[in-house]
Amino acid sequence: MTHQVTIIAGPDAGRKFPVPNEEPLVIGRGSDSDTKIRDPRLSRIHCELRKVDGRYVLLDRGGVGGVNVNGKTITDSMPISVGTVFQIGDTRLRLEMDDSLDAATMAAHPGTDTAGLVKQASKAVESSLRDLVGQTFQERFEIEAIVATSPTSVVFRGTDTKHNRAVAIKVLRPQLASSDVQRERFIRAMKTVMPIKHPNIVRLRMAGRSGPHCWCVTDWVEGKSVSELIDDIGISGMLDWKQVWRVGIDIGSALEEAHRHQVVHRNVTPANLLRRSSDKAFLLSDLIFARALELTDASRLTKPGEVIGDLGYMAPERVTGVDEIDERSDQFGLGATMYTLLTGHPPYPATSLPHLISLLMGARPRPPKSIQFGVDERFSSLVMKMIEVNPKDRYDDSTELLAELKRVGMLSGMKV
Repeated sequence: MTHQVTIIAGPDAGRKFPVPNEEPLVIGRGSDSDTKIRDPRLSRIHCELRKVDGRYVLLDRGGVGGVNVNGKTITDSMPISVGTVFQIGDTRLRLEMDDSLDAATMAAHPGTDTAGLVKQASKAVESSLRDLVGQTFQERFEIEAIVATSPTSVVFRGTDTKHNRAVAIKVLRPQLASSDVQRERFIRAMKTVMPIKHPNIVRLRMAGRSGPHCWCVTDWVEGKSVSELIDDIGISGMLDWKQVWRVGIDIGSALEEAHRHQVVHRNVTPANLLRRSSDKAFLLSDLIFARALELTDASRLTKPGEVIGDLGYMAPERVTGVDEIDERSDQFGLGATMYTLLTGHPPYPATSLPHLISLLMGARPRPPKSIQFGVDERFSSLVMKMIEVNPKDRYDDSTELLAELKRVGMLSGMKV
C-alpha cells in the first residue's frame, strides 16, 4: 500500500508527495529536500518521514521552529499514522493514502468498487515505475536510478551503451496516456524536436514506448537547475544582474532557435533551465514536453482549478483561455525567471490559479531596480517588458529580445 504527504494549508497548499517505501521523504524548502516547499519559515532540511518496521516515523531534522504534531512539538521523533496532521513553519501537512489516480478520473460501471480500483491502480503505477530501474530500453539505454519525480513523469539517470555516455531518461506516468493513440501522439510530438541542435538546448536523442511507458532520452547535463540555484541563493537572496543577463543571453538564444523551428516551449521555468558545471552555460530542457502532454490525458486528469506548470512563471494568456500561445509566452517565462533571480521572488507569486488571476489584475510588480539597486536601469526595464501581462506589450519575438539583450550588454561592456 502506498502513501503520500499532502500540504493542506500554507503557501503550497494542495501539493502532494509520495512516500518512498525504502528511502526517507526529506521535507524542507531547499534543493536537497524531496519537497522544495515555498515557505520562507522552513529550513532547507526541516524534517523527514521514514518507514521503520512497517510504521511511519516523523523525525525532527533541526528545522527552525521544530515540528508540531497534533498541537505538541516533538522532541526528536514520533510514530504517526494515516490521518496525522503535522505543522512546520506556516505549512500544515497530513499523511494519507496515495490518491494519485483520483476516482473522478476513472470510468467505472455502476456497482463497481471504484475505491478498490483506485488503490490497486495507484499501487500498480508506482510499482511499475520503480521497477524500471535495472531495465533496458531499445536494447541500448540502461536505467540506473531515479533522480527526479513530478506529477507527470519520473526522470532516471541512465547509460547509452551504444555510445558509452550518460543520459537522462524521462518516463511519462502511464495514467496520462491511457490509449495507443495518445501514446503515439505524445511520441510524435516529442520527435519533432529531434532535428533541433543548439549549444544551449538539451539534446533529445530518442523517444519511444515500451508497453504502457512513453519515454524520451536526452543528454545528461552535469550541473544544477536554476531552481536549485535560486534555493542556494536563499529566500531573500538576489543574483548579480550581470549573471542574470547571461541567463537571458543563453536561454534567449535557445528560444530563438526553437522558435525558428516553430516550436514553442510553453513551460519556461527555473526547473527547466540548467546550469552546466563545466562552463557555467545555461541550457533549456524539456523542449516540446508541455505541448506533448496536451495531447494526452494530462488535462483531463488535472483536478478543477489546477494547471500543468509552475504558476509563478506561467504566461497570463495560458490561464485566461487564449487559444493562441506563441513565442511571447516563452518570453514571459524567461522574464519571470530572470525577475526572480534579481529580486528573490517571482513577479506574480501565486499559490493558486484564482490567486494568480487576482495578481494579474492588480498592480504591476516593482521593477528589479527598485529592489536590487545595483541592477542596470536598462536591464531592469528590459525584464519588465518581458513580463507585461498583455503579450502585445512584450518584444515581438525572440530575435528582437535577443538583440536588445545584446545591446544592453554591449553598453555595459559585457561580451556575448
